[in-house]
Parts: sequence; structure tokens; C-alpha cells
Amino acid sequence: MVELDQINENKHIVLIANNETFSLANVLYTYILTLHKKVSLVATQEIDKKFVFLPWFDKVRKIVPSSGDIKIELNLDTLRLYQEFQSHSIKMNEKIATSFYSSFLVEDGLKSILCEDKKLSAMSELITLGADCKTCNEFLKSSKSLALFRLKSLLFANFVLKNEAKVVEVYIDEAMLKQSGAKLTDALLVAQELLEIIHVHKVVLIQKDENKILKEIKVEN
Repeated sequence: MVELDQINENKHIVLIANNETFSLANVLYTYILTLHKKVSLVATQEIDKKFVFLPWFDKVRKIVPSSGDIKIELNLDTLRLYQEFQSHSIKMNEKIATSFYSSFLVEDGLKSILCEDKKLSAMSELITLGADCKTCNEFLKSSKSLALFRLKSLLFANFVLKNEAKVVEVYIDEAMLKQSGAKLTDALLVAQELLEIIHVHKVVLIQKDENKILKEIKVEN
């Protein structure tokens, strides 16, 4: 959880994000600039081009600057940060609103959230604040890469049902990623889709070469 007081107490804030949390990093980057503080944005992986519409896409670094006073590693918990902004009465401009809205869409891509009243209400409020929902949807919802579909065909052909068809084990390796041109984040999207199989309660994504569990996704109660 991001503590906004930590931001207020330091001069140079380093935000550390990945593809899942990049939208929230844009929220905080914009907010920190309004405080007239120095901010750096570091990515732990190559940021997907689908996020190019976000305001600080071209500010991403690969190395953590030594001059930073505090490092904040972001978690994908959009509603909590949104509520914290509200509790601190922080004014949200169009950049912040759009970044928040896109983060909700990222969450929905990993686990369906659009049936949750609080999150739907927040997204509606963000639109009134100027969130560019049309652009967010075009980049994050309406366009899926050919690589993703290639990887999907490979993974769909190789998953295994276990525990009376309640658990799906799906195996992936570097060869599959190279063959499809996809990324590991694409595999997570496919794993999430497998969770929609009737009676399945859990999907386990496993690195085939090392028999290592990369991710477990469960049905939320």
C-alpha cells in the first residue's frame, strides 16, 4: 500500500512498476509533480506499447537512481489508492483520472472486477473528472496482439485438468514465448481465461523447464 505521507516527507521519490502497475505509477508520477518534487519512474520489465497513451510512458528508466530518497514498489490495488486520494482530498486532473481509469481496466483484464459496485462507481466518478475512457478502452480492451492468440493456441493445447477438473495446470517455456512472439504477461491473461472453465477453481501457470510455479490464480469468493 502506498503511503501518501511518505511522498510528502521526501524530496526525490522513485516509483518502481511493471506492466500491471504502470497505470498507477502514472497516477503517482502526476501527483508528485503537482507537489513540485522530483520523481523517477523505474520499470522492472519492458513496458508494453499498449500503455503508450499514458502521460509518462517516455519517462521510464531501467536503473534505480542513487539520488532517490525513497523507493515505492507499487501493487495493483487501484481502489485502495483511489480511496486514499479521496480521503486526502487530492484534486484529480485529467491525467490522474485517465491513469486511474486505465488501472481499473488492467485489473479487469486479470480478474473480472466490473461487477463490483465500488469499482464501477469509482470509474464513473473518474469519467466526470475527465478520464479519457474511450482512449483507455481502445488501447487496453479493443486491441489484442496476434502474439497473444498464437500463445493461447499453444497453451490451450497443453493444459491439464486435475483434482476432479477443479484445477488447471498449464505449462509454458521459452520456446513457446519465442514461437508465438508473446510475453509472460500474455500467459497470465491466458491463464485467467482458463479460470472461466466450468467447475475450475484454480489455474496454476508452471515453467515447464524447471517445473516451477510462476503464478496461481483462484476464483474469488
